[in-house]
Amino acid sequence: MSSERTGSPRLTVDWIISHLRWVWLASIFLVVWLNPDKSQPLPPVYILLGAGAILNLIQVIAFYMQLYPGAMAVVGIIFDTVLAVLLLATTGGWESPLLPVVLFPVLVGSLRLGLEGGLASAVCLAFTLAFTFIYSGAAPADREADSAVQMYQIGVNVLMLFAVAFASGLIHHQEKTTQGASEAQELLVLRRANERAKALFEMASTLSATLNYKRVLTTMLDLSMMGLTEVAGPDPSLIGMIMLFEEEGNFERLKVHAGRNVPRSDENRVVSGQSGLIARAIYTAEPIIAEQISNDPVLLQFVCMQNTRSAICAPLRAGFEIFGVVLFASPSLDYFNQEHVHLLTTFCNQAIIALRNAQLYQDLQSEQRKILAKEAEARHKLARELHDGPTQTISAIAMRLNFVRVMLKKEQDASKVEAEVAKIEDLARKTTQEVRTMLFTLRPVVLETQGLGAALEQYADRLRQTEDLNVEVDPGNYDSQLDKEAESVVFSVVEEAVGNVKKHANANHVQVRLRVDANRFMVEIQDDGVGFDAEAAQRRREAGHMGLLNMQERAELLGGRFSVQSQPGAGTRVRFDIPLRRWSGGE
Repeated sequence: MSSERTGSPRLTVDWIISHLRWVWLASIFLVVWLNPDKSQPLPPVYILLGAGAILNLIQVIAFYMQLYPGAMAVVGIIFDTVLAVLLLATTGGWESPLLPVVLFPVLVGSLRLGLEGGLASAVCLAFTLAFTFIYSGAAPADREADSAVQMYQIGVNVLMLFAVAFASGLIHHQEKTTQGASEAQELLVLRRANERAKALFEMASTLSATLNYKRVLTTMLDLSMMGLTEVAGPDPSLIGMIMLFEEEGNFERLKVHAGRNVPRSDENRVVSGQSGLIARAIYTAEPIIAEQISNDPVLLQFVCMQNTRSAICAPLRAGFEIFGVVLFASPSLDYFNQEHVHLLTTFCNQAIIALRNAQLYQDLQSEQRKILAKEAEARHKLARELHDGPTQTISAIAMRLNFVRVMLKKEQDASKVEAEVAKIEDLARKTTQEVRTMLFTLRPVVLETQGLGAALEQYADRLRQTEDLNVEVDPGNYDSQLDKEAESVVFSVVEEAVGNVKKHANANHVQVRLRVDANRFMVEIQDDGVGFDAEAAQRRREAGHMGLLNMQERAELLGGRFSVQSQPGAGTRVRFDIPLRRWSGGE
């Protein structure tokens, strides 16, 4: 029979009973055939067996076609009982050799319908035994002893019938109880699965609606704790934390970014991820359950972990990249199980995508703020340079023009007026050069068309024309190995350094040297000015003074190293280098 036709447990039992009925009928035939003297086989016995075989065949076909399976089962048990009664009546009644065999309807009735069905069959057979004993006639008075023995045998047989009914009824009751417990367990599993699906749906809905990584972390933590307590029962002392690496690939800096039931002293705590439970979860890239965590060297650093006994730790990973871990701990022993492992794995897989998106969005916002800050800084710098340079010169031009007008009114010597006009012309020419230099530094077109070397040469030429400062550029072995983005940053650093020399160094000569060595690009700006206390300048730089911070930030933007060497009266040397392979124009 196919699995589709035996899918119902009841139908499977009925199918087995219908097959066992063939064995029962065959056993009856065998007993009757082997006891010819006692049973006196008569045609009615074989007629009854034939009728039973025909009805059982009909039942088998009905069960196979799934026609009225419930009604057919009841009809089959009734027929078995009637057949057993008739067989007893036709084969000797209470003396029939078929008595052990006809227990079949009692057994089947109890197993299929319960104790009531078995007792009904047993009562029918008991009445048959009593009736056939009475119908056969009472024993003579001189055979009272034999009559007592016979009644004792009948009593034993009746007790056997009811004992079989009760025993099989208990089995049926136990089977129903077990099946009910199994169904209840399945219902509980389905309910938990439904709660888990609802939690996942809520997590997905919440995470998809926000790009704030802090909210992503707190949402994941809250829903994970809710799911864990659904599985193992409420635990108000359950501790939860999400820890992320401060630097990619650096397992020594694992910082707490979100927590539940975590005291203030443990918030933002930084621990190592290279030992204990956390290290095992990271290196196996799978959730780990640990009992008796009182000796864990990392967890002992947390105040909230002092009274915990069991914990589970799962990595937050995307592919082969691990961003941090999720940790839960409970004061109860054996609180966590494999269902928690599966649940936490699902939550982590769901949350890591939203977490990465939130982090990328935050990085984008941070870069946007940096760009806006740089734009504001460029505007402020331009305003300062215009105020200190062209604005002052234009004011001087206006004053000299006014002076020329006065001279003309007083009709002074033309040669003096001409000399004054020449001075005004020089000031205007110098102002024009200053403005062009400013425009050049804001957007050096030659940098985009001819590269860094040509841009620095042109910048030096402009400074020599407008400033009492000799700027020399030594390109060395640099031959446009950097890409355009990196060249733009390098030009900004050089321009910032030279601008500091103009304002503060009182120098006469500036040397700008470019070098390419061992897959690194280096630039050095050295002047012969008054110098300064580098350590004091470092302190002022940290407080936001001078342009050193701007230069260092630009160098670090390219992954480079920045340094300043200076002493009072000994000039200044600014140097930074960047990895050439990362910013190569050929890649």
